[in-house]
Amino acid sequence: MKKLRAISIMICQSILVISVMACTGERDKKQTNTDAVPVTVGKVQKVQEHETIFVSGTVSTPDSPAVVSFLVSGKVIFVGPREGDYVKREERLAEVDPLDYRLKVAAAAATLEKAKVELRRAEDEYARMKYLYDAKSLAPNDYEKFKAALDGAGEQVHQATANDQLARKQLSDATLHAPVSGYISKRLIETGDTASAGRPVFEIVQLDTVEANVGVPETDVRLVRIGQKVSITFPALPNQSFQGAVRIINVSADPGTRTYMTRIRVPNPGHVIRIGMVAEAKIAGDRKISIMTLPGEAIVRDDQGATMVFVYFPEQGRVYSKRVKIGAFRGTEVEIKEGLSGDESIVIAGQDHLRDGMPVTIATPPPEKASDKKGRSR
Repeated sequence: MKKLRAISIMICQSILVISVMACTGERDKKQTNTDAVPVTVGKVQKVQEHETIFVSGTVSTPDSPAVVSFLVSGKVIFVGPREGDYVKREERLAEVDPLDYRLKVAAAAATLEKAKVELRRAEDEYARMKYLYDAKSLAPNDYEKFKAALDGAGEQVHQATANDQLARKQLSDATLHAPVSGYISKRLIETGDTASAGRPVFEIVQLDTVEANVGVPETDVRLVRIGQKVSITFPALPNQSFQGAVRIINVSADPGTRTYMTRIRVPNPGHVIRIGMVAEAKIAGDRKISIMTLPGEAIVRDDQGATMVFVYFPEQGRVYSKRVKIGAFRGTEVEIKEGLSGDESIVIAGQDHLRDGMPVTIATPPPEKASDKKGRSR
């Protein structure tokens, strides 16, 4: 009897344990379904594209700025354009007080006129003496004196003419004119200053054509050649793209960055590209390669700042993070260079609230826009 009672107690305990386990499992299952995060998953896109490198740099002018200086000194009485103003060739830029140079011109002109009078007198005297010399009525030594006087008078006229021309040039140089058409990038003088000969007072840059100076990595320099077409964009000029051509590839790398300085000439007829802007260049090679891409929003960063994605495992209903190495953006897509085989299911929406190993549910993806379909079907 005691033995039967013990067996009955054991059976009741077993039933109780099974019931508790069943309730706990059901509760855990409900809790898991409640905590699951809805996400959208997609596959890596594999596309064929020209081997392309993306580099950045800054804008400069293909030619050095025109540095403008006075050739004479004096007190500045006029300064015209300011930084950013456009000036035309021969436009008046600045002027120093011309009074001293006008006086020099007047003095030089008077000296020249006097020298010309002396020359005419010496020519007349020489003509008379030559007549006498030819008639054997004048000694050779006396004749030579009159000839030397004529030569001296001619030299005086020559010297006075040079001084007159110099004085007139200095008067002309008192007014500074633009040597080329372009934009004033620097103005280094103001009215009332004292100008010194040779000291720069303006810099003029031309913007009809500019250059993007970029550094091409050592591993990619083989893809670049002189004359190659380049697509260039500027963060400061959104929604605009420009076409340029490679003009120079340096033969030596920068020892610090191991990049080769490359100059890309870009036509700039609208003068919208300005000196110093950041330029982003896309240089496409001749060879096609296969690359993998994902939507840019699929990429997240871990606590160390490394790029990663969440990979969905359907048999577990969970996602796990995977570090990846990304390349350049191609529209809304980003190149995946390392970390994925290409067969994984990747979370492309809803990943902002995920943690490693978290359970998820697959949500119906939103309808794609026409532009998205175009970008994903390449």
